[in-house]
Amino acid sequence: MGETSTVTIDFRINSWLENAGIVGLTRILKANPRYRRSYKEKENTLEVDPKVFDNFSDLYFNFFIKNYGQATRYWRIVSEENFLKSLKENGFKDFDNKKLKELTDWFDNVLKYSVNSASYKKVIKFINSDYDIKAEVKDCNKKIRTLNKKNFLTKSPEEAKEILQELINQLLKAIEYFSTDQARKYFPAKTLSYTVINKAWNGVSFLNPQAKNLDFYDDYQNYFVAPVQKYLQEDHSKDKYICSTCGRPIKRLEYSYGFLNDMGYDLNRKTSNAWNFKNDLYICPVCQFLYSLVPAGFTYMASQGIFINENSSIRNLQGKNDATFNSMMRDIRSNTQTSPYRAFSAAFRDAEASGQNAALANIQLITYNNDHYNFQIIPIVASKVLIKAVEKKYTVKQTGEVKSYLANLYNAGISNFRGAGYYSILDNVLNCLFNNTNLFSIIQELELLKVGNTAGCYYNTFQIMTVIRMNGWFLNELHKYRRSENAMKVEEDKLTKARGCGMHVRMGYDNENKAKTLAYKMLEAIRANSTDRFMELLLNAYLYLDKTVPKIFIETQSNTEVFKEYAFAFIAGLIGSSNAEQDK
Repeated sequence: MGETSTVTIDFRINSWLENAGIVGLTRILKANPRYRRSYKEKENTLEVDPKVFDNFSDLYFNFFIKNYGQATRYWRIVSEENFLKSLKENGFKDFDNKKLKELTDWFDNVLKYSVNSASYKKVIKFINSDYDIKAEVKDCNKKIRTLNKKNFLTKSPEEAKEILQELINQLLKAIEYFSTDQARKYFPAKTLSYTVINKAWNGVSFLNPQAKNLDFYDDYQNYFVAPVQKYLQEDHSKDKYICSTCGRPIKRLEYSYGFLNDMGYDLNRKTSNAWNFKNDLYICPVCQFLYSLVPAGFTYMASQGIFINENSSIRNLQGKNDATFNSMMRDIRSNTQTSPYRAFSAAFRDAEASGQNAALANIQLITYNNDHYNFQIIPIVASKVLIKAVEKKYTVKQTGEVKSYLANLYNAGISNFRGAGYYSILDNVLNCLFNNTNLFSIIQELELLKVGNTAGCYYNTFQIMTVIRMNGWFLNELHKYRRSENAMKVEEDKLTKARGCGMHVRMGYDNENKAKTLAYKMLEAIRANSTDRFMELLLNAYLYLDKTVPKIFIETQSNTEVFKEYAFAFIAGLIGSSNAEQDK
């Protein structure tokens, strides 16, 4: 191929797909200092020097390795080196069954699993080494099983130490093998092809299951980049067709949206999807290349992803998404429980810090969940609630740390929720707000599980109160937005008072189970929307304690939503403790 043209190539803000590709391209180029001056940002256009296409595949995969590599088993393999060296340097003096279990778990679930996995088998042939990793791992496995025999460490300490010395030396050589330049280039990239890249596109190039098992760096370069370089060299003055995305002229109808997940379709197999069985949705090589960058523009974690389509300018588009992305990367590096929704809250924190209180209102939000995209417009009401959740702070009594109410929900969740993975409270709160839905169903569920002492509930009643407060802000903002002048307002001091009333009732009982039974009955009354039943239970409780029913419940009976807010706050006090602020 001849020398690439010196003219710049332009990428304009368009739909969310093109915009995600633009963000992905700038991230990839910014990640390498050599290419940071190879593009210019204008208001709505990104101008790129075509020289960046030379060996672009290296930049492409390096971006994913640098940012998502720590979430791979490969990283867990090479990061074990310090632990193994510390054992060796210490002469295995403190090596006990606990450390043996830690070593065995790492070996079984990381090293051995990786070497025997299909993706690693496809990569091994690209590593220029005579080292037989499979044979070494097989031999290490025998030594690990010997060490794990019952009481072997205590019954045969000298033999155990000898086996352990040989084992650690072998494992360090295995890590040395994985630490070579070739291994660092191929192993994590292959894994990330199946855990990150294929979330946006699939079925072509190195992700085509029927394709030959070629070097995937070369495969990406030849499939996505080389056609762009060729296109830039050609004369298009006589082209008959135009790209259905950007309007560039094209000679042939070669490329389509079919490789994009949940977006396109196979033109050869599903001709009936097009008008009169003739598809006209073909794209140019430049747009195909741009779409291959969508996974770099999104912020992914596990089966979830998020993209903020703030298309007022290139700068704003990048800024909002980079705030989310950088927050996610910090969480990954610090091994913190994270999610795209949690990372997204960073954009609200930045908006609050810069005084742009409505900066994210009415902006399109694209979320990716279990292979499907969802599209939402961030409501003004939701934006105001989240800004308030970032602005309002509280102090953790035990540590003196000042936190925002939104940050209070970061690590709150339920494991094995209804038999299906982890339930993040923050994720579900944000999802409801983005759909202009109140949080009553979430509050009901959280309190019901807490009453039943359900296993796996990693949240406390102060975090339940945070959700209740946010719901109160939502209801108040909703009434403002709808200009409901006579609507009753949820008052925060009364929420605190209602919770305190619940705590006093609980402390007045001689048996903790009485408080739990009352809480359960009250939750059932709320579920049935029966204000009368709730008031009956409340009256009986106060008669039992010979006290007067708080006025807040009597005054708000006519407004179901406000009444529910104070009722849930009362139950939070009924099932909590005076130290509920302590983070679990």
